[in-house]
Amino acid sequence: MKTEILQRNADVLRKTSQPVPLEDIMSKKVKGVIERMRKAVHAEEDGVAIAAPQIGEGLRIFLVNGEMFGSEDMVFINPEIIKASQKKKIMEEGCLSVRWLYGEVLRSEKITIKAYDEKGRVFTRGASGLLAQVFQHEIDHLNGILFTDKADNLRDLPPSPKQNVKFVYFGSSQFSKYVLDELEKAGLSPIKNVTDSKNPLPKLPEEADFFVVASFGKILPKEIIDMPKYGSINVHPSLLPELRGPSPIQNTILQNKTPGVTIIKMDEEMDHGPILAQEEVLIAPFPDHYEIIEEKLARAGGRLLAQVLEKKIKEIPQNHEQATYTKLIKKEDGLINLEDDSEINLRKVCAYSTWPGAYINFKKKNGEEIRVIIKDAVTIEGEFTPTRVIPAGKREMDYQDFLRGNQ
Repeated sequence: MKTEILQRNADVLRKTSQPVPLEDIMSKKVKGVIERMRKAVHAEEDGVAIAAPQIGEGLRIFLVNGEMFGSEDMVFINPEIIKASQKKKIMEEGCLSVRWLYGEVLRSEKITIKAYDEKGRVFTRGASGLLAQVFQHEIDHLNGILFTDKADNLRDLPPSPKQNVKFVYFGSSQFSKYVLDELEKAGLSPIKNVTDSKNPLPKLPEEADFFVVASFGKILPKEIIDMPKYGSINVHPSLLPELRGPSPIQNTILQNKTPGVTIIKMDEEMDHGPILAQEEVLIAPFPDHYEIIEEKLARAGGRLLAQVLEKKIKEIPQNHEQATYTKLIKKEDGLINLEDDSEINLRKVCAYSTWPGAYINFKKKNGEEIRVIIKDAVTIEGEFTPTRVIPAGKREMDYQDFLRGNQ
């Protein structure tokens, strides 16, 4: 049964919520409240976060939908703001308990809160942008305040029926599969799905509104890009104009860049067209292995793309002077020098975990030199230490077990 989200006339939404006693945090009751909150927010297509009063519980708990930020769900018990930036920004805001009103609210651009997690451990968490806005909105809920109390330019914007968007989808990688999965969750399916990038393109439907490209292993010529009624759109896993080119995810990891996705309208130059939408993606911990970051960025890109396909979006030209570029990854890029900075080596392990694999050339005690792929590693007090490896011709094993047999 779907958990009801209370609307603005509910008394509990106007009362100050009570702190959860520390000894009760791991109780069956509190766990049940959190689970109901989780189900309620995930049942809403636009569910970003939810506070306990919105499901009728006057407790100081709120939950952030991790799917919206490329992470696990985030639970905050007895949260309090310990720092807020003086710099503020007017932000568009809505609420699951005030359907379908939207307005402009002045919020601090950065905020730090202290709270308890589901295991009763205290922690602090800083945020900026959308996540900072979410924190402030939800803590208002816990204080009996609705965003409409603070908002200007309130307007009623009920959802319009989904348009019957006709698009052809080009994707030949795991990244593109995740993007398409999110589109189909949003009720958007292509009229043709092109997955073969090695052979000539098939005959393409002339009635298509868009061509959508997500990690397709072939550059489309201008006559194909311009063929659909509204042109072609690309999902790119970086915050363009940074990291144009074939290896944006690897370089997000290697260069410690802010993870994010960009939807652009394509032109004949690589990753060059105007921006239709862009979003930072929260990934914690970071860095993480390529395949994990790939999925989180792809799913965020798919959700963002669904919004673009269903509404008219203003095109924003890229600042080409700020563009940076990536290159194709080569097998030799995975070579690790154990004398290099430990953080650099850890990032190589994460970035190249799918291909080509970070590796060292290891000299065994008998003098033979073999390639050893490093599957995982840690840095402790500035020292890089492999933890799981695949020696040439062997199965994956613990690094210390490998050393015991070869040193």
